[in-house]
Amino acid sequence: MKSSLCLPFLLVATLCGAQLYCQTSVLEENFSSGVPPTGWVHHRVNGYPSQGWIADFFGRAWHEDESGPTTEDRLESPSFSLAGMPMAFLHFDGQTNYATYLANNPAGYGDGISSFQLSTNGGLTWNTVWTDTSLANGSYGPSINLSAYLGQTNVQVGIYFYGTYAQEWWVDNVHVDDSSVAIVDTFTNPANQHPYYLLGESDWAGAQAVAQSLGGALVSISDLAENTWIRNQTNNRDLWIGINDKESEGTFEWVSGEPVLYTNWALGQGGTNASEDFGLLDGNSGQWYDFGSGRTAFALVEISAPVLAYPILAGGTLTTISIAGLKTGARVVFVFSLNGAGPSNTPYGILDVDLDIISPLFYSINNRFGFTTLIPNALSGSTLYGQAVALNLDHSSDISNAVAQPIL
Repeated sequence: MKSSLCLPFLLVATLCGAQLYCQTSVLEENFSSGVPPTGWVHHRVNGYPSQGWIADFFGRAWHEDESGPTTEDRLESPSFSLAGMPMAFLHFDGQTNYATYLANNPAGYGDGISSFQLSTNGGLTWNTVWTDTSLANGSYGPSINLSAYLGQTNVQVGIYFYGTYAQEWWVDNVHVDDSSVAIVDTFTNPANQHPYYLLGESDWAGAQAVAQSLGGALVSISDLAENTWIRNQTNNRDLWIGINDKESEGTFEWVSGEPVLYTNWALGQGGTNASEDFGLLDGNSGQWYDFGSGRTAFALVEISAPVLAYPILAGGTLTTISIAGLKTGARVVFVFSLNGAGPSNTPYGILDVDLDIISPLFYSINNRFGFTTLIPNALSGSTLYGQAVALNLDHSSDISNAVAQPIL
């Protein structure tokens, strides 16, 4: 006789979409409400007259000084708290033009300063936490460690610009959270319906670690069409991709395990240099280069199948069960059992779990979903078998991996 499984299943749906990679965010701003955004202040420092910060055509914050007079401006955020945060990072998406007019640039054409500042006393004083040191025009997405400010309850971000006939600066997607690598954007490839995540700057290993936590891997590219689509979709940024030869020098493979059917190496790249193991897609040419572990860049994550995961289970405790890699608009149903790994025939195919309990349908949030539930004490010593089925907008379905987790 089969045992019955009683989980208090519909307890708490997490606010972040219950993703495997869940950030606690205390400040988010994409300038969709204009510049200055709602709740922000545009401060003209030292009374310098200038055009100041404005919204550009693409909904970003933009500043320039091409007319000659000195300009000094700061966009100041509302206050937020870093109390109780285990770690904190400031992320943003930036782009510089006329980089040779920055004060630090060896070309020495200008006195421009682009920086991010923090205040903890209501804007009376500001400390610089990042300065643009670009030597050439281009885009970037840094993650700035704010550990020195942990515990502060009255924190503000300031986006500071100074210059006399100087640089141009675009800023977008400003946020402060507890993750060392930012998720800059999400989108779906219409050719394969796979979800993709654009990550902010990190080294290759850091980007791949985030990719795994999202239920995927750094992107695998199967043909020229996909290579071109990626360049266009990511605004010609330089990107870490999944190809590498870290296991066997000179033998390149996709970190996802997919076969290497297409490459686009630039001349002299993809060779046997022992210090250059990781593939990067050059945003301007679309060709690939191999770099070492010291380089940082944006990265693209591809989710090719739904991935179900839950952490260590213990009776009498709460746990969060999550699924990532869902297609846009998908609904998901969870199946659990204490009786074994199936197989079970269902309308969606054969599942590797008995059909003891089937959840209602849930709508995905940003290609993910999850819930928090209490594991009853009585289940200690059992094994919880689980699997999920995603029902897609095109009426197809995807079956996740099966998970078997002992309950302590």
